[in-house]
Amino acid sequence: MKILLIFTLFLISGGGESERVTGYSGGGVLIKCRYETQYTSNPKYLCEGPWPELTCTDQIKTGVKNEWINSGRFSLFDKTRAAQFWVMIRELTVEDSGTYQCAVGKSGIDVYTPVELKVEEDVSYKKSNSVSGHVGGGVNISCKYPQSHSSYPKFLCRRVGIVNCSYETSVKESRRWINEGKLILHDDGKQTFTVIINNLTEGDSGEYWCGAESDWTSDHGYKAYITQINLRVSVSSVLTGVSVIVLLLLFGLLFFIVFLRRRGKTQDPGMTQSQSVRGLSVIHRVVKIVFQCRLPLE
Repeated sequence: MKILLIFTLFLISGGGESERVTGYSGGGVLIKCRYETQYTSNPKYLCEGPWPELTCTDQIKTGVKNEWINSGRFSLFDKTRAAQFWVMIRELTVEDSGTYQCAVGKSGIDVYTPVELKVEEDVSYKKSNSVSGHVGGGVNISCKYPQSHSSYPKFLCRRVGIVNCSYETSVKESRRWINEGKLILHDDGKQTFTVIINNLTEGDSGEYWCGAESDWTSDHGYKAYITQINLRVSVSSVLTGVSVIVLLLLFGLLFFIVFLRRRGKTQDPGMTQSQSVRGLSVIHRVVKIVFQCRLPLE
C-alpha cells in the first residue's frame, strides 16, 4: 500500500525522465528549470531527494521574482517572462551527487521535475589557476575540460558578485578561432580550451571561470563552471622603473642649468647662455632616447 501511495504521488506531481547534469568538484552548475506559465506567481524551490512530498529536503525556496536569492551555496532566480527559474550550486563536492527536484509550490501537490546531478572529481585539470598580465599587454588562458564535455560550447565568463558570471560569446566548433572584442577563443577539440585577452587594463583584474554549456537553449539545459581563473593586471615594473629614472635625470639636469645661471651672474653672460642651451639640448636628447627605449615595451 505504501509503495502504491509513493508511486501515485510521483505520477501526480509530474514525475518523468530526469534531467541529467554533470558538474566537477570545486566548480559549479547552473540548472535551468521550466514551468507552465500558469505558475508564474507561485513560489519556486529546489529540494534534494528522490521522492517528492516525502523525502525531499529544501535547499532553497523563494517567492521573489526576477532577482537572485541566495542561501548558502545555492542561489535561485525566477525569470517570469521566460517561465523558467535557474538554480546555481557553487563549490561542488562529490557528496553533492544525487537526485534533486525543480519544484513549483501550489495548493495540493506541488509540481516537480527530477534532476540527476553527478559531481566528478577529475585530477587531470586544475580547479583554479592564477594568471598575471600588464596594462596594454595580453594574457593567454588555457583550460582543460573533461571528455564528456567535448561536444559542448565552451566559454570564459567574469564573475561579478555572488552569482552573475556573464560572457559575450562561446566557442561552438572545435579547431576554430573566435574573435570577440578583446577576446580570442579557441577549442582544440582535445580537451583544451584557450582564451587570449588583449589590450589589458587594470579593470580587467578579477575572477573568471572556464565553462561549458549543455543544451542551454533547450527546456532543461545547464552550464558547468569548471576552472576558476584569478586574473591580476598591473602596471609594468619595467616601465615604472624607466619613468623614475627619467624624472631623476630631468631633475638633475634642471638643477645643473639653474646652477649655471646663478654662476653666470659673475661670469660672461654669453658663455652662460651657451651652457644653458647645451644643457637643454642634453635634456632633449635624454628624453628622446628614453622614449625610444620605452616604445618596444608598450
